[in-house]
Amino acid sequence: MVAKIHPLELTFLGTRGEIEARSRRHRRHSALLIAQRNTRIMIDCGADWLGRLDAIVPTAIVLTHAHLDHVGGLVQGAQCPVYATSGTQHLLKHLPIRDRHIMPLMRTVTIGGISLKAYRVQHSLRAPAVGYRISTTAGSFFYLPDVAKLPNPAATLHGVDIYIGDGATLRRSMVRRKNGALIGHAPIAAQLEWCAKAHVRRAIFTHCGSEIVRGDARRLTAVVGDLGRDHGIDARLACDGDRLRFA
Repeated sequence: MVAKIHPLELTFLGTRGEIEARSRRHRRHSALLIAQRNTRIMIDCGADWLGRLDAIVPTAIVLTHAHLDHVGGLVQGAQCPVYATSGTQHLLKHLPIRDRHIMPLMRTVTIGGISLKAYRVQHSLRAPAVGYRISTTAGSFFYLPDVAKLPNPAATLHGVDIYIGDGATLRRSMVRRKNGALIGHAPIAAQLEWCAKAHVRRAIFTHCGSEIVRGDARRLTAVVGDLGRDHGIDARLACDGDRLRFA
């Protein structure tokens, strides 16, 4: 019997990184809403979302790491389960989160028919981060809003339909080495190389940095499109409120 395919909709609730600059297109901290049937999973909940969760009504919140632009909206707790790695949950132990769930590394967790698998990435020493491979019968994507290095991208991204990555910069690397590890943000150009190695043909970038938030939208759209075409990838920038549908 063939499994019924239920449409999946992604909404970019916010697309701004941890920066002072804001714009109409990039106003709130990066967060993604995944909706399928009665399931509404919110990935990350930065300080911009404090007091606004009642309007989103998530059935679960999943966290990538413990930086404030990803967890600051939870300082008053949440009315739904909150999933995060054991390390992130430990860093957030002071928050009044009643229903905590540990997200194990490299093991699939299913929430309301949506499968998530956490992959450790290099980004921060104080707040270790993960990216998520998210799959349903409608399609799959990889969500990675903060990254300095993605280990083994060819294998990690193999078979995903869309890569959603870190839009801190276009070409300029913000990666540095500390205590033997890489921290910071890989540029869009480098992430497109990862996608090319895995034969991923669509890429969208969120968590936008000052270069993008303050820049000319038309020019930036063209630059990202050109960077993608260099690798045979349809690449673009996400803006607050953008929606993407899998069916």
